Amino acid sequence: MLPMTKVLIVDDEPDSSEFVAKYLAHEGFRTQVAPNGRDALATLINTTPDALVLDVRMPGMDGIELLQILRSYLRWKDLPVVILTAHANEAQEELVRYLGVRRVFRKANFKLGELADEIRAAVGPQVGRQNA
Repeated sequence: MLPMTKVLIVDDEPDSSEFVAKYLAHEGFRTQVAPNGRDALATLINTTPDALVLDVRMPGMDGIELLQILRSYLRWKDLPVVILTAHANEAQEELVRYLGVRRVFRKANFKLGELADEIRAAVGPQVGRQNA
């Protein structure tokens, strides 16, 4: 059996993060949630997930600040990151792409299956559907 892919979901909206976490768990991912960039960074110090789903606007430390910190450390330089946001503007999208984000999803019109597929593609062929 393949190991479960660990995904850290960083979003200050509990309804959104829990909804995504439950769906991804159903799809065979092991999920963890952090409500902001600071809490995510504290989590990342102890464990490195296989992928990160990150909101842009959050209190304390936003997603862009967290991403800039992550990319400055060899340990997290290549960590696959997908943005799931309602509020990113064009300049922010350009910056996160420069920082190596695979894809930006808009909360208003994304499909959960596409998010799961993007995470699978990001982490590579060692990950399959755990419950398929």
